[in-house]
Amino acid sequence: MIKKENIEKKLTRAFFTVSSIAAAAAVVALIAIIAITNRYSYALENFGFAQGDIGKAMFEFADIRSSLRAAIGYDEQEAIDTVVKQHEDSKALFEKYLADVENTIVSKSGRETYDTILNELDAYWALDTQIMELGATTDRELCKQAQDIALNELAPSYNTIYSNLQSLLDVKVKEGNSLSRKLGAATLILTIAIIAVIAAALSISMKIGHNIAKGIAEPLRKLGERIETFAVGDLTTPFPVTDSGDEVEEMGKHVVHMADNLSAIIVDMENVLGEMAVGNYTVTSGIAERYTRDFQKMYESMHGLKDQMTETLTSIGETSSQVNSGSNDVAAASQCLAEGATEQAGAVQQLHATISDISETMQKSAKNADESYRQAQYYANEADNSREEMATLMSAMERINEASTRIGDIISEIESIASQTNLLSLNASIEAARAGESGRGFAVVAAQIRELADQSAKAAIDTRKLIEGSIHEVEQGNQAVERASGSIQAVMDGIRQIADFSRNLKTMVEDQAEAMRQAEIGVNKISEVIQSNAATAQEASATSEELSSQSIVLDELIGRFILKTEG
Repeated sequence: MIKKENIEKKLTRAFFTVSSIAAAAAVVALIAIIAITNRYSYALENFGFAQGDIGKAMFEFADIRSSLRAAIGYDEQEAIDTVVKQHEDSKALFEKYLADVENTIVSKSGRETYDTILNELDAYWALDTQIMELGATTDRELCKQAQDIALNELAPSYNTIYSNLQSLLDVKVKEGNSLSRKLGAATLILTIAIIAVIAAALSISMKIGHNIAKGIAEPLRKLGERIETFAVGDLTTPFPVTDSGDEVEEMGKHVVHMADNLSAIIVDMENVLGEMAVGNYTVTSGIAERYTRDFQKMYESMHGLKDQMTETLTSIGETSSQVNSGSNDVAAASQCLAEGATEQAGAVQQLHATISDISETMQKSAKNADESYRQAQYYANEADNSREEMATLMSAMERINEASTRIGDIISEIESIASQTNLLSLNASIEAARAGESGRGFAVVAAQIRELADQSAKAAIDTRKLIEGSIHEVEQGNQAVERASGSIQAVMDGIRQIADFSRNLKTMVEDQAEAMRQAEIGVNKISEVIQSNAATAQEASATSEELSSQSIVLDELIGRFILKTEG
């Protein structure tokens, strides 16, 4: 039943089973914990706490006896009253603890011991009351009587009751230990049971998981191996069959359907392409309806190839006929081209000779232009030297002019000295006149000095006129030299322009000569091309004849293909 379920249901069932087992184990563990907890609570309440109550009861019972002894032994009334009060309190606590113990009696032996204690307590309380009433006084005689009763009658009863309380405590200890051993054994058993349940759950879950995994993995492995062989070209080996009733089986069915469809398409393509390979382009697909979705593109590409090849071969056939008819025209045209090329070759030879003559003439013109440039450059250099000498002359004349100016300055100083000397001689004459007879000789000297000063002034004036005339002539010479220098500069500039023109003319002639050489080379190439064209025309004529024969062969090859005719 499980085998026919899908993987989701299988896994859900498996997880539910494992979860149920785990839940059962958890429930068992919970019940065990609750049970053990209850038993431990029972043990604590009925044995552990009961032992404490019995122990407290025994302690209070001992206090009752002690306070009784104190009451009948003290001499002071105040102390007696205090211990009597303690006696009553201890008795109340004892009865309370003893009543609590009764609630924890769960065994027969414990009940018997407890009942015995209660019966003995009746007699004990009667003696206790009697002794307290008799001896709780300061009367030593009454105290002596009460002490005797306590010693002879109450003490044996106390010992018996205390011993029974001890026996009841021993019963509780014994029963508690027994229950503890039982709880330990139960805990161990429950622990083992829980571990066994967990182990069983693990084992069952592993077995279920292994079976489910094997049921999924094994068919998928076989299917994967077959798909791998199918991918490398094995189209005939059957695919593994799975009857698991789940998604793996559905996947196997889909893969088988895919493989069948691919095999059919591949066989159909093999048939169509095989027929096309042997020249049959009228073949069609036998399973066109299986080419769906992306396969439709393959179908369209395959038939597009067939149609394209048909169209191409048809066009080749038509072109072959046109080539056959046009090859004769090409042969005739090639013959005419060869004859025209021969005539062009002669004309090009004559053009080549003419260009050679022009090239030689241009080379001679270039040499003459170069010589003109050299001569112009020489005269320009000479004119430049003359201009430099004129500049030197102008510099010398400027220096003469400066010297004349300085001489004029000196003459001005001489004139000033002569004027001062004349003034001194005049002063000397005046002083000589004042001196009278003794100053005559000095007056003659002063007159001579004034005469010399006059002559010096006159000579300085004449010298100034000469120097001024010289300066004027020097200035005119400078102007003439400047004009000559300007003329020489203009001549030099003209010569340089002539030299530059000669140099440019030389460059132009050289460029033209180079152009004529290139033209000569081009004419040579044209001659070669024309000769090659003539040879090519002859070859084209022969090739056209060969092409005509090849077109016939091409028609024969096209005839081997079976092509679909229009209409």
